[in-house]
Amino acid sequence: MPPRILAIAIASILVAETILAENIPIELRTGHASHAFDHLGGFADQADAAAKSGATIIYASGVGGLGYSGLPPQNELDATLKRVAAYSAHAKQQGVELAIGYLCATSIVKLDTFDKNWTADFRRQFKTPPAEWRQQDRHGQPLKSWYGGDYAPACMNNPDWRAYQHAMVRYQLETGHEGIFFDNPTVHPQGCYCAHCMRRFGRYYEGHAAKPVGPESTNDIEAIRKLALWDPELFLRFRATIARDFLADMRDFARSINPRALITCNNSLNSPGVLYLQSRLYGYNIYELSKAEDFVVVEDMATQPRTDAKGKTLEYGPTYQQLQAISHGKPIVAVTIAEADYHTAPNLVRLAMAEAAAHNASYLSWPTWPEDQRARMIAAVRPQADFLRRHEALLNEAPFRSDATLFLPFRRWLETEHCTASDLAAPLTKANIQYRTICEDDFKLPELTEKTKVLVVESLAILTSEEKAVAAEFENSGGRIVTANKTDWLDQVRSVVGKPTITLDGPPTVRAVVHDQPTRTIIHLYNLNIRRVSSFDDHVTPAENVTLHAYVPFADPRNIRIESADPETSQQVANVSVIKEPTGTIANFTVPRLQINALVIVEK
Repeated sequence: MPPRILAIAIASILVAETILAENIPIELRTGHASHAFDHLGGFADQADAAAKSGATIIYASGVGGLGYSGLPPQNELDATLKRVAAYSAHAKQQGVELAIGYLCATSIVKLDTFDKNWTADFRRQFKTPPAEWRQQDRHGQPLKSWYGGDYAPACMNNPDWRAYQHAMVRYQLETGHEGIFFDNPTVHPQGCYCAHCMRRFGRYYEGHAAKPVGPESTNDIEAIRKLALWDPELFLRFRATIARDFLADMRDFARSINPRALITCNNSLNSPGVLYLQSRLYGYNIYELSKAEDFVVVEDMATQPRTDAKGKTLEYGPTYQQLQAISHGKPIVAVTIAEADYHTAPNLVRLAMAEAAAHNASYLSWPTWPEDQRARMIAAVRPQADFLRRHEALLNEAPFRSDATLFLPFRRWLETEHCTASDLAAPLTKANIQYRTICEDDFKLPELTEKTKVLVVESLAILTSEEKAVAAEFENSGGRIVTANKTDWLDQVRSVVGKPTITLDGPPTVRAVVHDQPTRTIIHLYNLNIRRVSSFDDHVTPAENVTLHAYVPFADPRNIRIESADPETSQQVANVSVIKEPTGTIANFTVPRLQINALVIVEK
């Protein structure tokens, strides 16, 4: 693509991203934000460690633990509220900008004593006892929690449960929290058939069924239950909106107290392969949830970026791309851990922070370290947080360069548990092909023709008639469609792209992600060749002599420089040359040593 055309395309993308960025609080911007849980098991109230390691946003227990069990006696509650407020104030003094209070969206623990300590005034706001707040099966009987034990699953559509959660939200906000993180916003795998859900489903059915044939009244609960069984796909779609509507209600209430209050939740995604499955099982539908959230948090249990003991690389970059496609422009935050161990060795934390930033996202850490590890971990992690904050201007309003576009038809979660787009994203990322991912909302012109050379789809058969028309026009305009039901699809992508945005000669564990701003191209480099030794130790194998050939959207690159938080990473590029071709300008250079990550900035 000639420099002038590439520059125009980048400018149009930049305008769109700037409009989205204007609605994002500065505290949540990539680089500025460093997220951390302040509690893990026996390690509670770790704001000091979090702040010292560079965290600006903490996810605090607050009074969330009390909410599980229905609140303690009033004198204990008052003492706890006072203690939590003091802790929140102390955290702000240490440099924490936002404290997000923890609440559980569905858990009632020890139902028999849940309302034991309620005062008459507190009890007066509810019309029914907690036993009636539970999710119910198709016969109207309470469902047991999938967690077992003393847990009971509350229904997020139950008005009394919502009233209880409003009270908990108020406690959290009035004790110094700027927002709420709702854990477990889940619907039972069987679905909830309580009267409140059935009335809402009746109205949903009227608005979404192709040919409504339901009961005349939404008060005919038994008839609506039969309707849910008769049209399971529509009921599945409805289930995916329950948590979204709950979060929207909580956000409205929170903002009646604090107009800037932030709401998010645990969007789960415990592994990249469950993007569709979790929507079907528990109603964890990120596309719907993100409509009501201020930012999107996911908790992966295995895909900490690294190289495992067998030499296999694991990475979260492909998943970040998919999350960007379905989260309606909301900031993305991810926990990525290894082997279900919430403790992560320091260089792996730094790698995860770099990988997130490269994909316009933020990493959520667990600085809940044993005392004998705390100082060492803080000293190792803090430089990366400071580095990202110093370079915030390079990490925002800097759109992805994309040679290809991957189509994620998220609607297919209704048809299958398996997301084929997840399978396709991984090899694209591994090959360092610059691509973006879109869902059906963005499958339209002129965006496709302006932003990509090649469109990758799992199969033409999954396109709607409208999408097939767009695809045909895309091809008529010179674009190519590659279907991944052919074994050589990746080679086809390479062939269509021709001379790619970037070519990297070096170890296969190095990833390059290219972003652009009007006067510079920013190349994120990070090295996945870090092995986990234990919860607190890792081993880095540096990448040597990484040579890059990068297209830039201007004719005369003035300066190429390296910025890195790693003292072991080379501070200057070598073997610099510039080649001007009819199709663009290529900057060639070598990074002699890459320890964990670096930004290479090519300036106009």
